[in-house]
Amino acid sequence: MAGQRKDDVHPILNEDGKYICLTDGTLLPSTPEETVRQGFIAVLINEYGYPANRIRREVPIYHGSSEIRDRAGKPVRADIVVYASSTAAARRDQGQIKFVVECKKPDAKSGYEQLVSYIFSTNAPGGVWTNGVDGDESDTKFYRVDRELAQLLPVTELPRVDEKWGSINRRKKTDLEKPHDVRRLFRLCNSKLYGRGMENFDYDITMDMVRILLAKIEDESAPGDYPAFYISQDEYENPEGREAAAQRVRSLFEAFAERHREVFPEGERIEVPDSAIVEAVTVLQPWSLVVGYQDADEWDVMGAAYEQYTHQNLKRQRGQFFTNRLIVSAMVQMADPQVGEKVLDPAGGSGGFVTSAFRYMRQSILATTAPGSPQRERQLDQAKNDIFLSEISPRLVKLAKTAMLLNGDGHAGMTKANSLGPYEKLDPWIQSRCARGVPKVILSNPPFAGQGESRIADPQILADYETAYRTVVSKATGELVQELMQQQSPELLFFERCLDWLAEGGRMGIVLPKAFLDTAQAHRAREMLFERAYLDGVVTLHKDSFQPDTGVRTCMVFLTKKTERQRQLPEGDYDIFMAVSQKVGQTSEGEPIFVVGDDGRPTAEIDHDLDEIVHDFKALRSGSLVASQFRYAVKRSDIDNRLNINPQFYSPHLNESIATVRRFDELDGWSVTTLGQLEKGIAVFKGPRLKTENVIVSDLSSGTDVVGYFTPSAMLQDKRDSAKLIDLAKATNKQLRDFEIVTVREGDLLLTRSGSIGRLAYVSSVMEGQIVSDDMIRVRVPSEEIRAYVAAFLLSENAMAQMLMNEYGSVQQHLEPGHVRDLLIPVPRNWLDAAKLIASGKEFIESKEASDRAMQALRTRGFDRGMTELLG
Repeated sequence: MAGQRKDDVHPILNEDGKYICLTDGTLLPSTPEETVRQGFIAVLINEYGYPANRIRREVPIYHGSSEIRDRAGKPVRADIVVYASSTAAARRDQGQIKFVVECKKPDAKSGYEQLVSYIFSTNAPGGVWTNGVDGDESDTKFYRVDRELAQLLPVTELPRVDEKWGSINRRKKTDLEKPHDVRRLFRLCNSKLYGRGMENFDYDITMDMVRILLAKIEDESAPGDYPAFYISQDEYENPEGREAAAQRVRSLFEAFAERHREVFPEGERIEVPDSAIVEAVTVLQPWSLVVGYQDADEWDVMGAAYEQYTHQNLKRQRGQFFTNRLIVSAMVQMADPQVGEKVLDPAGGSGGFVTSAFRYMRQSILATTAPGSPQRERQLDQAKNDIFLSEISPRLVKLAKTAMLLNGDGHAGMTKANSLGPYEKLDPWIQSRCARGVPKVILSNPPFAGQGESRIADPQILADYETAYRTVVSKATGELVQELMQQQSPELLFFERCLDWLAEGGRMGIVLPKAFLDTAQAHRAREMLFERAYLDGVVTLHKDSFQPDTGVRTCMVFLTKKTERQRQLPEGDYDIFMAVSQKVGQTSEGEPIFVVGDDGRPTAEIDHDLDEIVHDFKALRSGSLVASQFRYAVKRSDIDNRLNINPQFYSPHLNESIATVRRFDELDGWSVTTLGQLEKGIAVFKGPRLKTENVIVSDLSSGTDVVGYFTPSAMLQDKRDSAKLIDLAKATNKQLRDFEIVTVREGDLLLTRSGSIGRLAYVSSVMEGQIVSDDMIRVRVPSEEIRAYVAAFLLSENAMAQMLMNEYGSVQQHLEPGHVRDLLIPVPRNWLDAAKLIASGKEFIESKEASDRAMQALRTRGFDRGMTELLG
């Protein structure tokens, strides 16, 4: 997860959805309160260094010799107690408690009184109140005990494992530790700002958060042993002290801004009041946000957390959106920037591409040079000076500068300018170091045109671009002439500018609307591409790649700019990589989609195919590409006269059925996705291989907990009388867990996966709770309407053709859940357009339901019973 260290402990859910307690391994229900508790236990272990053997949960609290009880007479338990030693924890020694933690569910605000009662019934010197560590509404408060005043007083910090209450002094900069969960740290800091009521004022909380982070970085980078970014407990407890601490932070930001007036103009300051600044300081002051050049993993964690924070909060506050991080990473890997190459993003936004490129080069340097060597130091220093960004929005340039600082410097190259304007009006830093013809790598996701204002209409800008002219017939002469358009889409102008700015032999990766690939509007841009560059690759991206921010269908285009000599020579043939991304790891709402294991449970791995696309792109360049259905190569000579470079147009492996589905992508009101991403919550799995020898019984009376066990052949029979019977009472714990996974639910769609693959069965209400072998793949669809649509699809020749393309096996043919998850299926924008298909699916389901009910009635009230009754 972004912003966390790999060796940290995290709350653990077992396969039954229960928490495995981090302190003692006890299985606990997954309630909102338990989620908060396990999360804070992880924080105590990771951030504060407390070993699990000093932490206890559900600890009884005594007043004298009597256990405290609530008003209902039930014993009261402290959620978390941290002891002074492991021995005290083992004895639950109430006299050796270091602090007590009260955990509430995420949206709760109560519980302070309970914390007071716990603390004053013990000798604990302090306590913590928390309602979570990882949500937008999360808050955590620290208190120390003043027994003379009989009060809990707010404090700035919780003591670490080797510190005592009241002994936390101003730490040296060298004693500041690296945060383990930077994402949580940023979120907590943001929550503190909002918690001071700032959401009711016209403050830009995200930008003030950035300014405070810059003040923190300025402090850590400045000479001196002790930080100025701090607040002591004495200062925290009086208004004058809080004002002084806030003023130190304001001065630190002013010092940074003074050196960067081209981005931070005179008068820019931290806008939130002192009370908000102080709360942010209490969160950040124990930690160091600046690390050495060679600590690449630390920088990667810090940078990723910052980017995630800014992207989420800018979306919420300003409606701005950013390139999917998976796409950024894939593009950087495919462009493969090398040490010594200057990297530029002319439409840089908040710096996603340049920070990712910087991390990529740094990892390469650390992998190929010796620690502490002059070569490593020289290359690291060069890398940070070879990163450049130009962005017209001052706000985004500020974010980009901060992102580079949190990624390991290089912020000098983050500049403000209109990249579409004249080169001589670019920032002087760019003009002197990354001028036209200098950058060897350009990576960008320029703004796309909608209608009206988003198009470029300034004639002084348009006049410099070939793509801003169109061919018309002169009224005066009747000849063809070039006429300047009144407006043009910005992505076409940016494409032309990037191609022009790029050095000869340089490489470019750019995100563009899918329409760039085959429409007449973009034809001149494609002509320029082939005139001035070699097309290295095209990847069409999944429709949800930029959702929920925009529904524009997009692609990635990669090219290498020709040298002047190469442009003069006849163009030879060459390979062009093409790919169609089927999975981008998120829903249309932007929620992550995780890989589902064969047991039907989600893993921690994001479900996407961009890594495979990167691998095959590089394989083509090395001559080892094995073409597949959605990743292949075409020759330059295959590109038609319209210069259509849409991968779908050239797909060699699409049979007629798949081609039919793919055409829905071009049909207004329809798109194409994979079955596994058709609806949130769809599960496609097969379950574990079952061992049943010890639990098989002969009839229903032979056991105490007997259920049916159905093979594929039994499920596909109308009578289903070949099913076996299983007595669950005889099963081992492992068998029970396995049986739970393969127990079917009403509405499940089952597909045979061996032999005659793809045969469909439906689980009716009669079959609810029965066990079906892992030889059938489960397709579990939450929505009744979409379930009917999926049923109709799975019964189609189209679906069968796709499944047959994926079957494997040297003797018997097999199908896996992943193949079914990846079946291409048309999706209507409005489900009313699929009403007939849904109705046909419902007819199938209703017929199966009626058939099973009729068969059940025959078994219980049918001919056999009738004969028995007639015979007396």
